[in-house]
Amino acid sequence: MRHDPFDEIRRLQREMDRILGDMWSGGEERFLSLPAPTKRGDYLPDVFREPVSDLKETDKQVIASIEMPGVSKKDIQLNVTEDGLEVKVEQKHEMKEEKKGYVRMESGYRSYYRRLPFPTKVIADKAEAKYENGVLEVTVPKLQIDTKKKKMIEVK
Repeated sequence: MRHDPFDEIRRLQREMDRILGDMWSGGEERFLSLPAPTKRGDYLPDVFREPVSDLKETDKQVIASIEMPGVSKKDIQLNVTEDGLEVKVEQKHEMKEEKKGYVRMESGYRSYYRRLPFPTKVIADKAEAKYENGVLEVTVPKLQIDTKKKKMIEVK
């Protein structure tokens, strides 16, 4: 039996494919934040990464911070309800360049949707939002339940 010098290289390639396949599989064990490779082996460069979001609760309000760098304020749709918020971003671009002898056209579309449930009921009508330096911050006052008002009820 003759030794093939490329057997070891093929074995190493299979092992690397297995290791990288484990890293690309989704779920909580996901190691990399890059998009998974397509069947051709290339990457999808024009997709949104999942924005980093933070939700904190104070005595009087709930504050949500969502990082969305590169997004225009006009492309953000925000809905706030008493139990959560929804953020939707849609970006479309079209480019047309005409020069002598050729016409170049390019278009693209990216979108993102996220729903964040609030830890407590809030007053959605009084929500305020601002978008600065790629961070969307939504502040919503909590619904205060008056525990001081008590009424003694006679049991019959």
